[in-house]
Amino acid sequence: MTDQPVYLETKGEIATLVLNRPDKRNALNEEIWRTIPKLAAEVAGNSAVKVLILHGAGPEAFAAGADISEFAEVHATPERARDYHASIAAAYEAVAGLIKPTIAMVRGVCYGGGCALALTCDMRYADRTARFAIPPARLGLAYSLRETKRLADLVGPSKAKEMLMGAKALDAEEALQAGLATRLFDAADLERETLGFAEELCRLSQYTIRAVKQTVGIIADGATDDTEETRTLSMGAFDEPDYQEGRDAFLEKREPKFTYR
Repeated sequence: MTDQPVYLETKGEIATLVLNRPDKRNALNEEIWRTIPKLAAEVAGNSAVKVLILHGAGPEAFAAGADISEFAEVHATPERARDYHASIAAAYEAVAGLIKPTIAMVRGVCYGGGCALALTCDMRYADRTARFAIPPARLGLAYSLRETKRLADLVGPSKAKEMLMGAKALDAEEALQAGLATRLFDAADLERETLGFAEELCRLSQYTIRAVKQTVGIIADGATDDTEETRTLSMGAFDEPDYQEGRDAFLEKREPKFTYR
């Protein structure tokens, strides 16, 4: 165990980023926000790692949101506030911009900044104790366009307005129906199912997985037709060893052994 408020564990091809303040329901303090980009960079730079899982320590929370006990200090001056919020934005973008697939494994409360952090992941696997909320109306806050867009892209404009304006929490079933949770499992099965899918991603073509992530991101940014980047990704696949291996394995009726990193 470690007393660091956030840390990274790597086992084989899977890295796990742990929000580690269980006594505070993993509330995100300034140290966590400033550390997340460093840990994401570590994952990006480790060619052995193919997947990143994010979760909170303990069964009660993914993260209960930003640590409000710090707000008086981090908003003491306009300059201090700008610096603090820049660190939060950098943490979100570090996870969202990671080219490798990311999965938020959600137990218990996933509120405010914690929910916004989960939204930066490619998928959110949750158990039936999960509750999702982004309640700025309880604090007189306004979320940035990019954070709001991530929510609206998943649940639609109307549901996003309901959640943000009404500080409405979604239970696990409603989050699944709304598209906020990707999959839902019993509590006893969540870790096994999340790791199982991560391991499956590790076995598949990393070229394809990363191309999918880039292409879906381009679509989310408003593209409705192929761009030069997506054409390059699509046609470039035929020159990669993963395509040749996948084709040969199919014809030879064996499991492929992909090598793209």
